[in-house]
Amino acid sequence: MVFELMIYENFKNLTTDRTIRAVIGVNRETFDSLVTHFSDSYHKIQQERYENKEIKRLPTGGKQGVFSSHEERLFFVLYYLKTYPTFDVLGFLFGLSAGHDHVTFFMHVLKRALADQDKLPKDTLETPEELSQLIDNYSDIIIDGVETPCVRPQNEAGQKEYYSGKKTSYRENSGYF
Repeated sequence: MVFELMIYENFKNLTTDRTIRAVIGVNRETFDSLVTHFSDSYHKIQQERYENKEIKRLPTGGKQGVFSSHEERLFFVLYYLKTYPTFDVLGFLFGLSAGHDHVTFFMHVLKRALADQDKLPKDTLETPEELSQLIDNYSDIIIDGVETPCVRPQNEAGQKEYYSGKKTSYRENSGYF
């Protein structure tokens, strides 16, 4: 067996949904149902690329490359999204010279597949009314909040308002930068 497929072969042998979710972020049933939509989106995108003359011919037969199935392609992009390794590590794990191009393309395919099913989450909300409408439409909502540095005012009263409680950033404390 080729090394670069070993990670997918190990995944196929997993039997517990807990472990499967830990590896790719969804359970086996969701993965299996998403493969069909991912495959359809992949073929639609390739057809569009051919029609727009971005590629000279549609992929048919011939040399397979690293990913020989849509299951492997979907696994690859979900694994990347769940574990978020560097592109060098991703390339090492999957036998690629660089993972960036594959991630970019397969992310596009995944977004298309989710959008076609009307399951693509909304990225940003522009108004409070949009948030209210979203809350009314869904039973579960996940918000990913990230603390970001900001320029603090020079006066003491203004600085206290923006003080996060942290003395310095990691970068300043690490001694590496």
